[in-house]
Amino acid sequence: MILLILSPMLVGIPSCTPSGPPRGTYTINTFEFVHSNPPQNIGEAIPNIWIDTNLKLSSLSGGTLSSSLPCAVKIDYTDNSFKFKDAVFTSVKITYVDGTIAPSTKAVKMPLRIAAREYETVNSVAGGRIVKSKAWIISGTIPNVITRAEPFRLQIEGYFTKDDSNRIPFAMEQHFDIKTENTVRSAEDVLKDK
Repeated sequence: MILLILSPMLVGIPSCTPSGPPRGTYTINTFEFVHSNPPQNIGEAIPNIWIDTNLKLSSLSGGTLSSSLPCAVKIDYTDNSFKFKDAVFTSVKITYVDGTIAPSTKAVKMPLRIAAREYETVNSVAGGRIVKSKAWIISGTIPNVITRAEPFRLQIEGYFTKDDSNRIPFAMEQHFDIKTENTVRSAEDVLKDK
C-alpha cells in the first residue's frame, strides 16, 4: 500500500546502479617524499612522521592530479597505555642535499606542543559482537616547512610529557628522497590507486 502511494514521487529520482568504471583521463604532476635510509631515532617512544604533499584531484571524472609546495610535516603517535598527555617539539631542522637549511623552519614557534586526545575505535568480530577500544592519539602538523621539491634530511627533537609530568625525550633524523610522476593515466587507474 505504501509503495503505491510513494511510486509517483519516485519517478524523477535517478537510480543508484553502478554506471561502470570511471571515464576520462588525468594529467598527473605529482611528487612524494620517500625514506631513503632507515630512520635514526633515539628514545623509548618515537612519533611517526610523514610528509603531506598537498595532493589534489580536480574531479572524479578526469582532469588533473597534482602535488604542491610548501609541504607540511605530519606527526602521529598512538599511546595505548594512556601515559602521555602531550608531545613537545623543541627543534625542527630541514637540510637540503646542497647543504641549505630551510629558512621556513625558523618561522616555527618552538616549543610546539601537541596535546593527546582520546580516540575510540569500534570493530565487529566473529559472531557479530562489537568491540570498542580506546587510546590516546597525539596527532598534529608542522605546516609549510618544506619549500623545495628536493631530497632533504629532517631532524626533530622533543619529548613526551607523561601524566605524572616526567619527560621522555626523543630525537629523530630521517632522510627523504623525492619520487615524481609526470604522466597521463586513465581515471580508472588513478581512482583505484587513491
